Amino acid sequence: MRTLSPDQRRGFAVNTVGGKMRIAHGVEQVPESEWQGLVAGHPALRLEVLKAISNTATRPLKLQFFLLEDHQGLAAAAVCEPITTSAAHNPLDALLLGRAAGAARRLNVSSRPVLVFHTPLRRQVPVILRAAHPSEQRQVLENLLDAIQEHAGRLKFGIAFVGVTVEDELLWSALRSRRYLDSEFDATACMQIEWADFDGYVNHLRARSKNAAQTARTERSRNRRSGVSIRQLRLAAADAPGLYAIIRDHYRYKNGREPPYGPEFLPLLAASLGDDLLIFEAVRDGKRVAALVVVRSGSVGWMAMIGLERDRPNDSTYANLLFYYTATWAPALGLKTLLYGTGVQQFKLKRGCRLLACHLYYRPGRPIGRIIATPYFRLHQAWSRRKYR
Repeated sequence: MRTLSPDQRRGFAVNTVGGKMRIAHGVEQVPESEWQGLVAGHPALRLEVLKAISNTATRPLKLQFFLLEDHQGLAAAAVCEPITTSAAHNPLDALLLGRAAGAARRLNVSSRPVLVFHTPLRRQVPVILRAAHPSEQRQVLENLLDAIQEHAGRLKFGIAFVGVTVEDELLWSALRSRRYLDSEFDATACMQIEWADFDGYVNHLRARSKNAAQTARTERSRNRRSGVSIRQLRLAAADAPGLYAIIRDHYRYKNGREPPYGPEFLPLLAASLGDDLLIFEAVRDGKRVAALVVVRSGSVGWMAMIGLERDRPNDSTYANLLFYYTATWAPALGLKTLLYGTGVQQFKLKRGCRLLACHLYYRPGRPIGRIIATPYFRLHQAWSRRKYR
């Protein structure tokens, strides 16, 4: 990307009909109090999380923040990772091409350059609007999108929005009306806490499936009989290097690559989040066999990281740590919503979660790009529907 002037490094500004869009180059340029108010209830977008991942990312991660400001302050924001023609990593190509992304790059087939709007550590919409009447939010969103498209047009960059679901109705509708290409690519899971204890959770499952309710009781008993105990503790007592090691090793095993954060990520989160960083561990014979890290924002908890010992008996520790023990501590901590990731979705569905299909919306930077990308998106959408249905 071109070299930025000192004024641009402090934050590039674009005037809009409804105010001014300012592009902050890095988390240090984001207005902290206004941002925290805007993203309340969105744990993965908390400034503490974004600062920690920016400082400990295991690959180059240059975040930009598109901030729409009016006479009331911060009206809307979007988190962006600009991908230049020379960038070594392209999250959009990784989504669209999967394991073929490396081969495609060698053949000079890529979506670069592109502004990828995404949440770095979670599959969720990266655009946040100030609480207001829907008609006002709609206008604010249109102003933000106009400014983003004007900026991308000057740079001749494409635009991608990752993690949009049907619950993000305003953005979903706005991008479709602007004729962005669309494809579903995975799903994320969430759970609404509608009970006060484990028995209430089992009753919740029974209303959906008698087998699910019986499975919960059976797996809970099996875990206890195997000698596993689960407890909450602070990071200092959890042994930060050991906690990171079990999370890292689990991530490597499941994903075939290093986690996106380094060993200092957890200590940074603990120092900045305080009681909003929740740590749980499962222990057998005095040895940690699993760990779960949760980030809280108000009544919403995000299951941010999990680690499990690879060589372990079939004792249902995973289900107990994520669901059965959780069914007791989440209501006690005032949590109403739990956010899970994109893996083992049928497993989560049977234990009370609901699934939200995540969509990618893409606008190529050049007209020829749309001609090339349109048939691919149609094929990708057809493949996704077969895979996720």
